[in-house]
Amino acid sequence: MMKKVLRILKKIILALVLILLLVSAGLLVYYESINEKTPLPPEVAIAEKIKVDAGISDGPVLLPVPKMLVWSDGFFKLPSRISFHAPNEDAEVIRDIIKNKLAIVAETGSKAALTFSKDDALESQAYRLSIRPDQINIAYHSRPGLFYALTTLKQLKKQYNNKIPCAEIEDSPDLRTRGALLDISRGKVPTLETLYGLVDFLADLKYNHLELYIEGFSFGYPSFKNLWERTGTPILPEEIRKLDAYCKERYIDLVPNHNTLGHMQAWLATEAFKDLAECPDGYKFLGIVEMKTTLAPSNPKSLELVKQMSNDMLPNFTSDRFNVNLDEPIELGQNKDRRIEDPNEIVKIYLEYAKKLNEYVKSKGKKMLMWGDVVSKHPQFISEIPKDITMLEWAYEDYQDFEDSCKRYQEAGLNYMVCPGTSSWTDFTGRTDNMLGNVANAVENGIKYGAEGMLITDWGDTPHLQYLTVSYPGLAYGAALSWNNDSKPHIDLGGYLSQAAFGDTTHNIGNIIMDLGRYNQFEEYQMVSGTMTGWGYRFGLMDKNMIDAIFKKFQKGILEFMPLNQKTEKVLVDRFDNPKTYNPKAILEFVDTLEKELVQTRPSSTDGSLVIDEYKNAIRMIRLGAKLKQYINYHQQQTDEGNKQLLTDMKALITEILPEHERLWTRRNKRGGYETSIESIEALQGQIDEKLEMGNKNGILKWLNGTGEKLKTAIGVLYLTYG
Repeated sequence: MMKKVLRILKKIILALVLILLLVSAGLLVYYESINEKTPLPPEVAIAEKIKVDAGISDGPVLLPVPKMLVWSDGFFKLPSRISFHAPNEDAEVIRDIIKNKLAIVAETGSKAALTFSKDDALESQAYRLSIRPDQINIAYHSRPGLFYALTTLKQLKKQYNNKIPCAEIEDSPDLRTRGALLDISRGKVPTLETLYGLVDFLADLKYNHLELYIEGFSFGYPSFKNLWERTGTPILPEEIRKLDAYCKERYIDLVPNHNTLGHMQAWLATEAFKDLAECPDGYKFLGIVEMKTTLAPSNPKSLELVKQMSNDMLPNFTSDRFNVNLDEPIELGQNKDRRIEDPNEIVKIYLEYAKKLNEYVKSKGKKMLMWGDVVSKHPQFISEIPKDITMLEWAYEDYQDFEDSCKRYQEAGLNYMVCPGTSSWTDFTGRTDNMLGNVANAVENGIKYGAEGMLITDWGDTPHLQYLTVSYPGLAYGAALSWNNDSKPHIDLGGYLSQAAFGDTTHNIGNIIMDLGRYNQFEEYQMVSGTMTGWGYRFGLMDKNMIDAIFKKFQKGILEFMPLNQKTEKVLVDRFDNPKTYNPKAILEFVDTLEKELVQTRPSSTDGSLVIDEYKNAIRMIRLGAKLKQYINYHQQQTDEGNKQLLTDMKALITEILPEHERLWTRRNKRGGYETSIESIEALQGQIDEKLEMGNKNGILKWLNGTGEKLKTAIGVLYLTYG
C-alpha cells in the first residue's frame, strides 16, 4: 500500500514540476515577446541647440513690471538718514517700513526729501512713485499701496547701491489676491528662519497671501501631541504666531490650511483613527497602489476629528480665511460594503460634507477656501456650492486650459482663484517651460473671467528632493503676471533672480537656474508632475518591461483622474503614444555645461554659497537619474563591462549626494522627514550593490538570477495588463 502511495506522490510531484516548467517556459516566452530593445539615443548630444538664453538686462530689473514706467535722467542719492512727511495716522507705520525695506533711519521733518500723500482716487493697492534728484513723492490709497511703493524703491536701491534712478511710476495689480502655497507636509518642514526668508522674498514680489499646506502631523496639534512628539518635528503653534506677525508687518495674509477629507493617511494609520477611513481595509488605486487616505464623511466622528484639529490650529492665525482643501478624496464611495456606483451620488455626499464643514468654518469667524477638482469634473454641481466659499481651481501642466473652469465659476457667480504650480517637484531643478506656460494660462484666464486672485502652489510630492530656491522662478513669474499680465513680453525673469534675489555680480545665475529646468527636453515626453528622470527614482533598478506596464496603467489613471477636456486629453495621449528616445548623454552634457557656468557666478545674498551648493547637489541627482535611466533602458545593448562601470558611477554619485543632501537639508529645514526623503536613494544604493555583487558570481548563478527576474517581471506585467 505504501509503495502505491509513494508512486502516486511521485507522479503528482513530477506533474507539478512539469506544470511549473511549462508555466515558467511560457512566462519566459511571454517575457521575450514583450522585451523590445529600446532604440539607442543619438551618439552626439545636442544640448547647445536646446538651451534657451533668456537674455540679460543692462538696466534695472523691476518685478512685477509697473503698469506705467518712464525713466528720466539723474539719480536720487539715498542717505543713511532721511526726513519724510506723511499723514499723521501713517507716520509710524511708514517709519517702520522704511527701516525694514530700505535699511535707513527715517524721521519726520518739515524739509522732507521723501513725502507721502493719500489719494482716494487711486485703487486700494495702487501707488504713484515720482523719483527726482532731490525729492521722492509717493501717493497711495491704503497702507498696502505705500508698502508696494517702498518695495519698488527697495528693488532699485539694491541694484544701484543707494543711487536710485529717476523715474515716474504708476502702478496697481491686475488681481487683488496674489498668493503662494508652500507644501510643508511631504518631508520638509522649514525652520522659522527659512520661512522668514521666504516671506521676505514674497513680499519683495508684492505677494499678499501665503499658505503652508499641512496634512498629517507637520503642525504640532496640542490635542494630539501623543501622535507626533516622539517622531515628528512639526511647525509649532508659537512659531505660527510669530510667522503670522511677521507676515502681517509685510502685508501678507497668512492663511491657515490643513486637509479635512482626503490626504488623511497619517491620521488613518494611527490606532486611534483607523476606523474613520472610508475604506478601513484599504483601497488599491489603479489596482496597484495600496492606499487609505480618505475620511468617511458618513461617520460623524470624522467631522469631530476635523473640528478638533481646526480648533487647535485656527487660534494661531489672525486671517479671516481658512483653506480646508477637500481635494482628491480618491476612495470616496469605494467602501466594499457600501460601494456607490453612481458618480453623481458620490459628489452629492462630498458636497453635503463640504457644506457641513462650511457651517463650522463660519462659526469660527472664517471664510472657507476649498479646491475645485471634484466639481470641475462634475460641473453640473457647481451651482450647489455656497456662494460664501472661495473655490481654488488647480492645474499644473502647460497644456491644461483654465478657460472652461474659469468661465463656469464666473457664470455661477462664485468667488474663485486660479492655482498653477511652480513645476518644481519630482524633477530636481524644475520644469521651466512647463511652469511658464502653466502660470501664463492660469493668470490670463483668471483675469479674463473675473477671478479674485492667483494661488501658485509649490508641492513636495514625497520624497521632496528639490531645494527651496528651485521654486523661485515660478514664484517670481506668478507674482509678475498676477500683478501685470500685459508685461509678459517685457519680463526679465532671469535678470530679476540674478540681480534682485541673489545679488549675482555676473548677472547670470538666474538664467542658468532656469536653463537647468530644461533638461527634460531630452526625455521621452513631458511627464505629468515631474520629469522622467525624477520619476525614475521611484522605480530604481526595476526591469524596464515592468516599468512600462506600470506607466501604461498610470497613464490610463491620469486620463481618468486629472480634470481634462477633449483638447488637453488629446495632447496628453499623443505624448504618451509617441515617445522620443531618452537621451542620457545629452542630459549629462547639458547639466555639465551649465554647472561650469554656475560655479562662475558670484551671488552676494546671505545664502549665496548655499544656493550654489544646493544646485550642485541637484545636478548630481540629475546625473544619477540619467545614468539610472541609461542602465534601465539600454543595458541589454551595452557590454557587461560598460554596465559595471555605469553601476559603479551611480554608486559613487550616491556616496556624494547623501552626506551633502543631509547637510543642505538641515541648513533650511527641521530634521524630521530627512530619512524619508532619502529612502529611494538608499534603496537604489542597495540594488546597485546587489547587481555588482551578482556580477562577480559564476555563470550559472547569474543565469538563475536573470531567469528569476524575468519570471517575476512576466508575472507582474501579466497582472498589470490583464488583472
